[in-house]
Amino acid sequence: MYDAKLDFLRELGNIGTGHATTALSQMLQGKLFQLVVPDARMLPFEEAADFIGGLEQVVAGIFVAVSGDVSGHMAFILPIDSAMTLVRLLTSGQNEELDEMALSALQEMGNIMITSYLNALASMTDMVFAPSVPGIAIDMAGAVWQSVLAGAQAADEVTIIRTDFYADGSAIEGHIIFLPDEEDFVKIARVMGLEDM
Repeated sequence: MYDAKLDFLRELGNIGTGHATTALSQMLQGKLFQLVVPDARMLPFEEAADFIGGLEQVVAGIFVAVSGDVSGHMAFILPIDSAMTLVRLLTSGQNEELDEMALSALQEMGNIMITSYLNALASMTDMVFAPSVPGIAIDMAGAVWQSVLAGAQAADEVTIIRTDFYADGSAIEGHIIFLPDEEDFVKIARVMGLEDM
């Protein structure tokens, strides 16, 4: 059954990647853009922060609350160097600091990534997912994890989809984190035919 869960997550990752590639190529105004086939994991809650780079790594976290047929939280977390590379791409090299314009660009980028995966999940389950207005935090991964994600009433295991991509020759690393409420995690599993998920 664990293999079935991972197959489901990889399929979610592949479909989400397709949605994101289209949207981000438009956002990056035709720059060569490629998302790598994602790696999907389900990890115990306490191990998830370590997997995304360690508790002390400075990261940018873009996050939303999810409502609709399923409640929970979703986030796009990337190391600060990847965030700065992305800012330079999004602002055509005009920004070298995380000022208001840079944060706004990152927030929009994260919103596109998260929405792409939510749309993929909706297409796989015929369920409705409504994201909130995204928030953004720049801090050590441990602080972001605790303040943004740990308050979620999540299942014991955390769904993480690694999303490495390349734009204009620059490599950017990120992770999509999905934390449905525990009862809703079971609901998604039932729809997907994974009742033991």
